[in-house]
Amino acid sequence: MRITTNSTDFYFNAEAMVYTQGYEECEPGHSYGPAVRKSFMIHYVTQGKGIFKVNGQTYRLSRGDLFFIVPGQEIYYEADKDDPWGYGWIGMTGAHIDIESYLRRTSFFDSPIAHYAQNYDLSLLFIEMQRAYVSPFEIRDLALNHVLYKFLAFLVLHFPNQNKEAKRSSKDYIKEIMTYCLSHVDVPIRVQDVADYTGLHRSYLSRLFKQETNLSLKEYIWKTKEEEACRLLIQTELPIHVIARSVGFEDSLHFTKIFTQKIGSSPKKYRQMKSGPGKEDNDEPA
Repeated sequence: MRITTNSTDFYFNAEAMVYTQGYEECEPGHSYGPAVRKSFMIHYVTQGKGIFKVNGQTYRLSRGDLFFIVPGQEIYYEADKDDPWGYGWIGMTGAHIDIESYLRRTSFFDSPIAHYAQNYDLSLLFIEMQRAYVSPFEIRDLALNHVLYKFLAFLVLHFPNQNKEAKRSSKDYIKEIMTYCLSHVDVPIRVQDVADYTGLHRSYLSRLFKQETNLSLKEYIWKTKEEEACRLLIQTELPIHVIARSVGFEDSLHFTKIFTQKIGSSPKKYRQMKSGPGKEDNDEPA
């Protein structure tokens, strides 16, 4: 029996992270379970045969087959007594809503079994994962995440969810919208820009965002810029015109006008109020 197992202890704060990965060439009749796993796992059979039991079903698997495990689901699997299997596995965890939403873009929630005949392509991802585990500690989590997202993209591409309505929920769109706004806080953003990015009609996008967040999209766009501007005013000594450009305003006077309307004080007065009288701005009137 040949076993290679790797695990990590730094995954709890990530939206998606590999917590275990390995490869095993099983002895005849070697089994696991009945038991439940704590997180999502995918096994890929590279040789031999075995069975996988879940939800009252028994699946007979061989080279090229994959089987999918959902956390908390009772499962059992066993190597064939005459031709025992070997398989690689990847266990994925993190913020549950995120990792599950990625996996729901695949067909595995409809059927826990899939087949991929082009063995080399998928095997290479498992090899890359193994290499990531031996990366220097300073970059190991980044290397693992790099391969994990490649792996997830591979699964969605080759085993897509055929139920189009289930592919993306309202929460998926809201998360995408918020991520876009946060990552573009330093440039001007129009509602149409977000609509183009998400592929949603502008009016539908606005209704959806308001319904899910109780904020208009314009209000949220300003909120992201306001929070960044306030942070820069408090934590740095950058001039107002630099802060204005840093939150997507070419005209610092326009920024000052909007900021004053929304906050109730000018950027300069806000800075003095929050940081004390030590910070002065020569380019911005009170």
